[in-house]
Amino acid sequence: MGGAGFRCPACEARLDMRGVERWVRTAEKARDEAYPVVQGDEFMEIVLEERQREVYRRRKVLYELRSAPSAVVARPEMILVSYDVVEDAYECRIFYKEPRPAWGLERVSVEADLESILALRSHRDPNVRLASGKIEEFYALRRRLIGQNALPPLRRVFYQNEL
Repeated sequence: MGGAGFRCPACEARLDMRGVERWVRTAEKARDEAYPVVQGDEFMEIVLEERQREVYRRRKVLYELRSAPSAVVARPEMILVSYDVVEDAYECRIFYKEPRPAWGLERVSVEADLESILALRSHRDPNVRLASGKIEEFYALRRRLIGQNALPPLRRVFYQNEL
């Protein structure tokens, strides 16, 4: 979420900075509860290692969130999603009214399968995450029209009021 939060790619839960900090503390507490039980039990040692890995994974998310630029993200003016029949892929172009951020992308290409499209949801650029939702919407429209034996469009433009 726009440099100020996190959306879990698995359950799609949205957390702000405090929510992510609570999420990390929950994992640390679960890890700490496993320490006294470990004494000579190999299974519990495996459980403790797994819980420690989860703490590391969640801390990484927290550190990335803290290091994300706090500047206001330039919102796109328009997003153009095109389907390439030959490549069986979607090409997304992001247009900005003001100059785009130095770290921002103007083009995103992704294979035409739902798993690849959903993988873009966890991209570090909030505008790519926004575009991934529009790619997914266009993908669903094309699938629905194909299922109805109608000719699906090859491109779709999303304007600022639709973002």
